[in-house]
Amino acid sequence: MLIVPVGDKDARRTVPWVCILLILINTLVFAWASHRDLTRDDPMTAEQSQTLASYESALLLDWLSRGDSRTYADAVAMPDRGPDFMMAYGWYDQAFTAYVHQHWQQHPPDDQWRSLRGKLEAWLMEDSAMRWGLVPNDVQVSTLFSSQFMHGSWFHLLGNMLFLIVFGVAMERYWGAARFLLAYLLSGVGAGLLFVAVNPGSGIPLVGASGAISGLMGLFAGTYRLRKLEFFYSLGFVFGSFRAPALVLFPVWLGWELVQAMTLNTNVAYMAHAGGLLTGLAMAFALSFTRPQKATTADQDAPAEERDVPQHCRQLAEQLRFAEAQAYCRERLRQAPASRPLWCFMLEMGSRQKQLDSTMKEAIRTVHEGNGNDALLSLLWQEFESLGGKRETLPPPYQLLLAELAWRQKRRKQVQQILATLQQQQWQHPRLDKLSRELNA
Repeated sequence: MLIVPVGDKDARRTVPWVCILLILINTLVFAWASHRDLTRDDPMTAEQSQTLASYESALLLDWLSRGDSRTYADAVAMPDRGPDFMMAYGWYDQAFTAYVHQHWQQHPPDDQWRSLRGKLEAWLMEDSAMRWGLVPNDVQVSTLFSSQFMHGSWFHLLGNMLFLIVFGVAMERYWGAARFLLAYLLSGVGAGLLFVAVNPGSGIPLVGASGAISGLMGLFAGTYRLRKLEFFYSLGFVFGSFRAPALVLFPVWLGWELVQAMTLNTNVAYMAHAGGLLTGLAMAFALSFTRPQKATTADQDAPAEERDVPQHCRQLAEQLRFAEAQAYCRERLRQAPASRPLWCFMLEMGSRQKQLDSTMKEAIRTVHEGNGNDALLSLLWQEFESLGGKRETLPPPYQLLLAELAWRQKRRKQVQQILATLQQQQWQHPRLDKLSRELNA
């Protein structure tokens, strides 16, 4: 089963540098670790591996019989008890290594067994997954983070990076680079901790960004909450799309991970995915308290109709009816032309319709022809850029208005940048000449 969001969840067009950096780091780390492991010599010859397997296969079956019944049944069903059997069920598990040493305390091994086991353990300790993966029975703070950048195969890496793009880009643009990175890393830690709690005695290392990326799914649901979004689904050969509140999908995602954890016997850490989902949801609610408020103290003294975006506007936006929401907002602005929340909402609706520049021109023109409120113009400029707008794409007269605003606010650097842009465009105006003289005076 696959359910992922489609469409433009957040209209901001800023470059998601953290997502790009995470993809590069994960790819480079996997390439380096794979090359490092593949260039190492095998710890034993084929004959030595077979000999060690003959020493330990019965011991492994005894150890498996004390654990998960499904794993034990799968192991018993294997006809071969050679190195492949040992590598699949025991040699990569530090808990089995501890069991072997415990057995030796009561039944001392011969020199050959001890020597071969020593070679295997020395080789395993240099394996990338063992060194930097999260081993539940030997948890270290460093591996809670390093394990998030390790992967078992190119397919594992590719799947995780695709989901990072699907959920990470929207979340980085919504929360900003710093808070997004914090949520990503803490989701990975939360995923690892739940995995350890469920498998405290396991000696098999946990690797992969799946837990952190599951956290982005939880963060996504907690961020958009009851906002209706478009989702793509695939269930076997059946696929399609539907619209639903984002938060409704969270129990579906979480339930699917828990069902797989209880019914499937694979090397996929479904409980780590569940831990990431829960941590990401918690991060969405925690980060909401750190999101800066656009309204200032002056707004608190304004009438309610000037402080708030009408519920009807929000409902239309949640239904993806952006043009209607913008039209209704425009009507309200005629009654409250100085309302900052309404103007911000107006720009957002323009952005969602890919009409951010034309909406910004309308806003500047209306405010300038009205009371010419510098604080409101400054807010519009800030909001325009936060939504991904570029001042250079506005017509020259509007850029000049912004340059004059920056001059009144003593922001000389921005004035110089705008004047340089207008000069490159070879645009002329008496007010532009006056501003240039004042700047150079």
